Amino acid sequence: MILDKIEISKCNGCTACSSICPKHCIEMKANEDGFLYPIVNKDNCISCNLCDKVCPVNNEIKLNDVPNAYAAINKKEEERLQSSSGGVFSLIANYILDKNGYVVGAAYNDKFEVEHIIIDSKEELHKLRGAKYSQSRLGDVFGKIKEFLDTDHYVLFSGTPCQVGGLKYYLRKDYEKLVLIDTVCHGVPSPLVWKKYVEYRSKTDNKGEIPISINLRSKSSGWSRYNYSIEFFYGKKLYSKVNGQDPYMKAFVGNYCLRESCYDCSFKSTQRISDFTLGDYWGIWNQNPEMDDNKGTSLLLVHSIKGNKILEAISTQLNYVQVDLDESIKENPSMIKSSTINKDRSLFIGIIIREGFKQAIKKFQLITKMSKKYKMNSFFTNCKNKLLSKK
Repeated sequence: MILDKIEISKCNGCTACSSICPKHCIEMKANEDGFLYPIVNKDNCISCNLCDKVCPVNNEIKLNDVPNAYAAINKKEEERLQSSSGGVFSLIANYILDKNGYVVGAAYNDKFEVEHIIIDSKEELHKLRGAKYSQSRLGDVFGKIKEFLDTDHYVLFSGTPCQVGGLKYYLRKDYEKLVLIDTVCHGVPSPLVWKKYVEYRSKTDNKGEIPISINLRSKSSGWSRYNYSIEFFYGKKLYSKVNGQDPYMKAFVGNYCLRESCYDCSFKSTQRISDFTLGDYWGIWNQNPEMDDNKGTSLLLVHSIKGNKILEAISTQLNYVQVDLDESIKENPSMIKSSTINKDRSLFIGIIIREGFKQAIKKFQLITKMSKKYKMNSFFTNCKNKLLSKK
């Protein structure tokens, strides 16, 4: 069985093994760090080895050719401002929905836990926009996606590269109506650490009541040069910090709470098994400043013939320009490099579990005062944003 053939630290939690098991004897359960791992009921196992055959870590990854790279901006400003970067995901999703298809992506539930959901209307698309910095629960979506495809429906699946790999191997055949989007992924933080942070923010800011919405990539302070904002909305109350001043974001970027497999990711490459890769085009302000108005620009990699056809179909709704692939990833190393493990990872997560987020913030100095230089930069960025918004 699969767990006898790979190191548990390599498991990315994609659920392919549990989804394929004909006897349902593989269950995804959270470990002490809050990450889901497959647990096998060996009494029910029939040694069919399907779990081994669909594991994307235990099998050779068949990659598409070298992709075409683009800087891209959705012409619909409202959709772009609601998105993390340039709003390209919304255009691809709308293309699928216009064909009466289904879109599958990460969303918050009513407790602000992150899970993959399935939508079939444009009115629900807002749930899938924006960044969610916690590993999402996939549940049984792989099985549902197969049902949709086998009944000749279009399906768009968006996820991390390892989730896309898991789905691709689980299906075990190509579907013309399946469209795959993966992301430029820094790594997935622990759902438990994220839960503890939401609880901490709620207790600190709103007497324990959870927020009504969370935006981890607000553009209220701009987008270029990583100067976005973190916002928790509590009705009339608002918690807002620029990204470098929020303790959770500092823990995420500092690699304190990522899944073990993220520190040696099997999917780091410009070549992918997906049709599209989407991310922020960091550095666009230097490479193609005409494509940077500080409202978000996407780095778009197109890997397949299918992807090129969709790009052509949505091209009138985009401002985009082809760019050099190597240049485009110079300030986005997460495309090709794994995150480096923080030496205090285990200690950090342990303090979160035993003592809560408040103590972890004190121990690891995750709140720092904003420097005068940073304040000045933020001031000038906000002035620039106001000028751009009036154009």
